[in-house]
Parts: sequence; C-alpha cells; structure tokens
Amino acid sequence: MCGTAEEGRPSPWTVMDLTTAERALLTGVRQWFRAGTAGAMASMRIGLNVAGVPNTALLPLFALLGTFAVAGARKPEIRCPACSRISADEAALLDSLAAVQNGDAEVASQLLDRWLPPVALCMATDAMGELGGILDGARIFLPRRRSARLVSFSADTALAAE
Repeated sequence: MCGTAEEGRPSPWTVMDLTTAERALLTGVRQWFRAGTAGAMASMRIGLNVAGVPNTALLPLFALLGTFAVAGARKPEIRCPACSRISADEAALLDSLAAVQNGDAEVASQLLDRWLPPVALCMATDAMGELGGILDGARIFLPRRRSARLVSFSADTALAAE
C-alpha cells in the first residue's frame, strides 16, 4: 500500500479514471518528485512512449517540474508512483495542462500561482505551453477535470427532496 494514500486533500479521481496519457504524465511527475531528472528520466521516457507521448515532451516537462525546485516555491502534494488516489494538487497540475491545451493559459497560471513565485510562474507557464503544443501535435488532448464540475449524489438528492 502507498504510504501517501491518506495525506493531503484527495481529488475525486483515481489513477484508473485518467486517460492513458494523463496516467503517463502523472506517473512521470510522481517519479520526478521522488528521484529528480536524472533518476526518473529513463522510466519517464518509457512510460510516455507507451502512451504515445513524443520524446520531445521530456524537455518542457523537465523545465516545468524544475520550476518547483527554485527557492520560494511551495511544493504541491505529489503522491508516490504506486498510489491509486490522486491528490487535489496533482489534479490541479493535470487540469492546468489541459487548460493550456484548450487555449486558457490564464487559468493555468492561476492554478500554478498557488505554488510558484512570479519568475518561476512565467517559466512554468512557458514550459507548459510548449508541452501542450507537443501533445497537440501528437493528437493527445487532455480533458479538463475541474472539481467544481462535480456535484455529489447526496447534494443532488438533497436538492430534489426540497
């Protein structure tokens, strides 16, 4: 069992709810946060290749992740690679990339702003734009997964009962 399964705020999704490309990107992010660029590069390349993500995506992905290593950056909650649950921070990272792909870089910046100081935020947004372009070129489109879109069954039931 994953040691991070009960940490932080969970998102409503599990790894199995994600597309193949989202799973590969999330696993790569998790590996990078555990081992750094050198330690995670080979396994990230393999995982991304299996999902059809071009090798050219590695450089902007590493640039994006590297922004979290700068002084003043607050680290998002990134779970271990084996964890089946997705943290709210991991969901926000995936959603920010999906927002960039959908032409909404402002939303992506707002999502990343919670962790990064201004200069790192600019670098991260640029790297995310490049990564989004590479994914677009490979015809890989990430879905938006905003928690606000979800309405729990109990809330629906309560509204119907009124």
